[in-house]
Amino acid sequence: MQFTKSAKWIGSGAKLDRKSVNAVSPALRLRKEIELSNIESAKCLICGLGAYVLYINGQRVGDDVLSPAFTNYDKRALYLEYDVGRYLTKGKNVLAVELGDGYFNQTTHDQWGFFQATWRDYVRMIFELFIDGESVCVSDPSWRFSLDGPTVHTAIRTGEYYDARKADNWTGIHYDDCAWNNAKIVAPIGGKLEKSELPPMRECEEYAIVNTWKTENGWMVDFGKNIAGYVSVHMRGKRGDTIRLRYQERVKNGEPDRWDIARYIHDTDAFSEDRYTFAGTGEVETWRAKFVYHGFRYVEILGLQEEPKNDCLKAHFVHTDLYKKGNLEISDELLSWLYEAGIRSFLSNWHGFSEDCPHREKNGWTGDAVISCDYAVCNFDIKTAYKKWLQDICDCQRENGMLPGIAPTSTWGYNWGNGPAWDASIFFIPYVLYLETGNTECFDVVFESAEKYLFYAEYYRENGLVCYGLADWCPPQYPDGRKIKLMANKLSDSCYYYAMQSIFAKMCSLRGEKNKAEKYTKAALETKTAILQTYVHGDTVDNDSQGALAEVLYFKIVEGDQAQKIAQKLHGLVRDAGYLLETGILGLKALLNALSAYGYTETAYKTVSHYEYPSYGYWKNSGATTLWENWNGVGSQNHHMYADVLNWTYRNVLGLKNAGLAYKTCIIEPYFYAENCWAKGKTETPYGKIAVEWQKTGNKVVFDLEIPDGVEATLILKNKPCVSVQSGRIEMDL
Repeated sequence: MQFTKSAKWIGSGAKLDRKSVNAVSPALRLRKEIELSNIESAKCLICGLGAYVLYINGQRVGDDVLSPAFTNYDKRALYLEYDVGRYLTKGKNVLAVELGDGYFNQTTHDQWGFFQATWRDYVRMIFELFIDGESVCVSDPSWRFSLDGPTVHTAIRTGEYYDARKADNWTGIHYDDCAWNNAKIVAPIGGKLEKSELPPMRECEEYAIVNTWKTENGWMVDFGKNIAGYVSVHMRGKRGDTIRLRYQERVKNGEPDRWDIARYIHDTDAFSEDRYTFAGTGEVETWRAKFVYHGFRYVEILGLQEEPKNDCLKAHFVHTDLYKKGNLEISDELLSWLYEAGIRSFLSNWHGFSEDCPHREKNGWTGDAVISCDYAVCNFDIKTAYKKWLQDICDCQRENGMLPGIAPTSTWGYNWGNGPAWDASIFFIPYVLYLETGNTECFDVVFESAEKYLFYAEYYRENGLVCYGLADWCPPQYPDGRKIKLMANKLSDSCYYYAMQSIFAKMCSLRGEKNKAEKYTKAALETKTAILQTYVHGDTVDNDSQGALAEVLYFKIVEGDQAQKIAQKLHGLVRDAGYLLETGILGLKALLNALSAYGYTETAYKTVSHYEYPSYGYWKNSGATTLWENWNGVGSQNHHMYADVLNWTYRNVLGLKNAGLAYKTCIIEPYFYAENCWAKGKTETPYGKIAVEWQKTGNKVVFDLEIPDGVEATLILKNKPCVSVQSGRIEMDL
């Protein structure tokens, strides 16, 4: 369904001082009373910006939160459709909408300039109700509005404040709104309205307090896991008393440690903090935020005189509700922890778009998603979510073809933070989704932007190579100041450039554009040749660093005997380094996958599975429940840019590999990492569920396989002939 021309954007009509920052910004309340007779079916459409909550006759409509998802509002905004027949009744009905600022009116003075966004303005709404297919109510000046409600502040980066003394029954039928004003018709958004297709954000999990202690200024509660979302309050309090809920992901000596997550927010100390003022009824008061989310494990409560009870707060894990179609269980303690922590990190960073961290930035860093997309597509039904975010990235593209390092964005990320390994998102994400599912819809989303981008990249081409992006990002920092060798920035940029050209040639071929396919196939070959001539000499690659050797293997710049010799050299280099990592995020993704591709899965496993710094085991032993941004833990502790290890584990330890298109052919090639070990995992394909379970005991291994009809599966074991397999149990001696 679509809006009719009768529906108008409405709001308070106030004029925004675009220079104002850190001001108190109350929620806007809108309501409308209507009379209805027969109701066979009822649907409504709504877009409320920044974020809305819809009520009908006092009941909240839907279980989604923080709707609609963030977009570049100058290009598009999303509306949602609800089936609302069960909320309506014959006779008098009340429609009520509460609006918070979200990203539309981001008031906080932030490092990335969202307070200066070109779209920034006061909140507004467009609404339409259809009964039995006919429009019966639209947003127009007959709606009433008020800014004097209990939600007195809604800032996505600072927090939400609620004064329960001002609570009333404004969403109900018997409320008197005579003191309210008529809504004003306001300017439409700069972009077009589109119906949202991606899964909504929801409260997907709930966590209880696991520990409480006294801090210098209040009480600290620990929920045991690092997540994104908010807490719900369940407390009694004196009328007018206010508690402050300060969210953070770590503590230091028992006190809040918020330096890193707060350092990009200026001119205020009210960062990531919700506030609740009690009505003082004598009963337990319950409240939770509606317009913000935070990244946190710990919440410091200020304003309580007594130690809080364990049931006073509950933590709600909020993220885009992606259907989880894949799973992995494994007997290796560290790999099992990695999978759980990696999935939690991934979900913590999806709120209508892919983020880098849910507390400090809430920014859609494209490079992080390039690293994560391979395991995302086998674990989640993520096509519509990726489709939406790819459109966000394309919406942010400049006319010259430049892409920003974050999306959505208004002004930031174009001249720093982007470059080939980040910009590759509009090539890699639709391509891995295509290989995993056979679906080509995302190719259609990005095609024009991808071609425009390759024209842009041509400006940087010099002797067949390019160099205009970030280098191998976030390598280990050693306490003794020891420096590690990283691959040349031009090498990594050129390898990603080669991959983008190759993928685009395939896109063109699938669309039947033969001439373009040939053009970009030739261009990719020229880039590959330039890389070989500049950086590869026998088995020497660039500076012979882990990243350089791995990069040319991963991107298949080298092949055949030369590739095997470079892989052997890489194996020796990693072994001689004590299996310690000497790469950033780009090099590590290449390192693990390249080692396994050339028969050195044991080397990759030893690199992943030790506990000495820098390592995943170091994170686990440090108490992490999510993956970190830096090996030393100084930065964000809820990141996913080092998460491709999940893909490596799934493909090379469990051993399930997509060997064709959408698993039409697949390979099962497990790695037995111990005398006695086991692993089991699954994913859903267009042909049905594929499940692999194996258990090794001494020299015997037992497989339980589920292979759907139409899938050709091959089992590959070291020193054994390859065999075709079907569903059932297989027992073998090794």
